Amino acid sequence: MTIINEIWPGLALTFATALAIFVLVYFLSPRSRPEFLFTYLVFSVMSYLVTSILRDVQITLGFSFGLLAVFTLLRYRTEMIPIREMTYLYVSITLPFINSLFLATRISFSELVALNLGIFLLLLVLDRTLFRFYGIAQTVLYERIELIKSNNQRELAADLRERLGFDVKRFVIEEVDFLTDTARLTVYLDSHPRKPAERESDEHNTMKP
Repeated sequence: MTIINEIWPGLALTFATALAIFVLVYFLSPRSRPEFLFTYLVFSVMSYLVTSILRDVQITLGFSFGLLAVFTLLRYRTEMIPIREMTYLYVSITLPFINSLFLATRISFSELVALNLGIFLLLLVLDRTLFRFYGIAQTVLYERIELIKSNNQRELAADLRERLGFDVKRFVIEEVDFLTDTARLTVYLDSHPRKPAERESDEHNTMKP
């Protein structure tokens, strides 16, 4: 029971921080992918348990990181994971290691709590700030290839806005295929759909000579 008494405060802190980060920051964002929530929480808990139970073994860090690397490669190397999701996966792996090693360092538990709070606030501020600036990324296969010219950027943005029903913050032309007359665009959309009044106003302005 001694080891349980030693590891449970860090486990509780890890799980609480993981819930705060992956539910309040990641899951509640419109850009989130709900299926990753389970993975992030399980990775955080299991990483902490592996490192804590093996903390007295000299190969603890190397073995733990190696074990996690094997699990990651077995599943995730076959699927393209967006950079944002990969970053949160990295957080779910490194956070437990930080919390499990506080007994071997000079940091106190109260300082560790403050460190966890700082990580949470950092992710919250960065995620929300970048989201407000960029919006929701959406990949679009676009067929009106004549509008990709630099002098037709306004028409292209208006067409995307009308079709998608969201205000377009910006877009990037990723690839152009002249054989099929299509282009692949990454469009950054506002999180809120456009109101009918706004659409009618745009249509009215468009009809003006």
